[in-house]
Amino acid sequence: MWANSRQAAARCFCRVTGHGRIGAAKLEQWAAPAGLRMMAAASAEGRGGMTEVMYNWRVEAVKNALKSQGKETGDLTLEDLTALGHLDQYHYLGVEANDHVIHLLGLDSSVHVLDIGSGIGGPARYIAGKSGCHITGIELQRDICTYGEELTKRVPGLADRVQFQVGDIIELSRSGQIPQDSFDHFLSLLVFLHIPDRKALLESCFKVLKPGGTFVIEDFASKPGTAFTAQEQSWLLDVVSAPNVSTPQQYAADLESAGFVDIEVVDLSSIWQKWTKARHDLYVESKETTVKTHGQAIYDSRVAFYKVVDNLFAGNLGGVQITGRKPSELEARLRAGRQKDFGRSGTVNVVEGKNWQGTKSFKA
Repeated sequence: MWANSRQAAARCFCRVTGHGRIGAAKLEQWAAPAGLRMMAAASAEGRGGMTEVMYNWRVEAVKNALKSQGKETGDLTLEDLTALGHLDQYHYLGVEANDHVIHLLGLDSSVHVLDIGSGIGGPARYIAGKSGCHITGIELQRDICTYGEELTKRVPGLADRVQFQVGDIIELSRSGQIPQDSFDHFLSLLVFLHIPDRKALLESCFKVLKPGGTFVIEDFASKPGTAFTAQEQSWLLDVVSAPNVSTPQQYAADLESAGFVDIEVVDLSSIWQKWTKARHDLYVESKETTVKTHGQAIYDSRVAFYKVVDNLFAGNLGGVQITGRKPSELEARLRAGRQKDFGRSGTVNVVEGKNWQGTKSFKA
C-alpha cells in the first residue's frame, strides 16, 4: 500500500525532514570544496564516502561535546545525550522519529526489538528508556558500537535493557549467532541504503523475526516517477555510500519476495527535503561553535556532506517509511496450503460402502 505525505501527516504525525537501484558509477570531476575532496579520496581508496567522513569522527565529537559541558565522566541522563542532536541520533528527525517507532510498533516492556545499524546507540537508548522494551543493537563499526555501549552504561537503569553487538546482520543470521525467530520487532533508520545485497539483507531480517513480528524501516528511495541524473548517482554512490536506492514500488516488492506481508509505504520525501535543508543551513550558522569544539576539518567535511544531501533531496531523491510484518505460523500454514495442488478427482462417497469415481473432475 502506498500513502502520500499528506495522508502520512494525519496518520503518523508531520515530519520535517529515478527508477531502479543505483549501481556503480564513475566519480565525476567537479569543483569540490575540501570536504567533498576528502569523501572522493576515501571512495578512491575503497572505503566509500560513508566510513571515512560520515562516522569515524563521531566518537571523538561526542567526547568533546560532553567534555565542554563538564560531563566527561559520571552518570548521564537520556536528555544529556539526546541534546547532542545529530551526534546521538544519526537519522532524520531525531527523537521525533523514535517516538513514531514506539507508537507504530506499540512497544512496551514485554517485547524484544532488534535495531539494525544502531550507530552510537541513540535510538536504542531513547526507545528503551521511553517504552520499557528490551533492545539489541547491531552495528558494523566497532569503535562506534563500543562507545555506544559505554554511554549506555552511564545512564542508570538502562544497561540491563539495551545491549549492543558488533557485526553484519547478514553474517550474524547465517552463522546462527542471532538465532532464528528471536525478535518481536525490528527497526532500521537510514541504514539499509548502505547495504548492497538487499535480497540477503531482507531474508536475514525475515529469519530473525518471530512469526507475527512487525518492523519499521526508514530509508532513501527515488521520488515516484523520476530517474536519478548521472551527478545524483555519483553523489549517492561515492559521497553517501548508498549503492542500493530503488523506487518505493521495488522496495515493497523486495520485502514481499523475502516473505513479509501487510506492507505499507509512506512517502516522507517532502518533509525530509525541508529537514535536510534546515540541517545544512543551521550547521552553516553554527560554524564558530562547531570549529571551536570539533575543528575546521570536521566542519568543512560536514557542511560539504550536508550540502550534497540537501541537493539530492532538492532533486530526485526521496524518503520512505515502510511497515509490515512476518506472517504468523498459522497464517504461514494457510498460505502454504493455498499453494498446494490437491488434484481433485471428483470422487463421490455419500452412501456407506459405496462410492463413485467420476471420469472427469468436477468444476465449481
